[in-house]
Amino acid sequence: MDSELKNKIDSFIDEFLKEPSIKQFLLLKKQIEEDDEIISLRERLKKSQKEMALSLGTNLYESNKDKYNELKMEYDNHPLIVNYYVLKDEVDYLLNELKDKLK
Repeated sequence: MDSELKNKIDSFIDEFLKEPSIKQFLLLKKQIEEDDEIISLRERLKKSQKEMALSLGTNLYESNKDKYNELKMEYDNHPLIVNYYVLKDEVDYLLNELKDKLK
């Protein structure tokens, strides 16, 4: 790749990352990765999912499934997660637009 093309691509990427929805998405993603409440909730969710899977075919399965579903709902309805999914849809849209233009 010649240096002029590489410079143009690098410049485009820099501008793309300045797009407000991209900046907001990346900041929110970092905030989620560092949020103790979400980290704890995610760990409990994984543990609950494992317990549910291991109890398949036993009388504990329904109880474990209910516990998992409650945790999943709590996670999915956390304000940071809700905002993350909204911004993720916007970013995905922008990336798909870019992909279509590059075809």
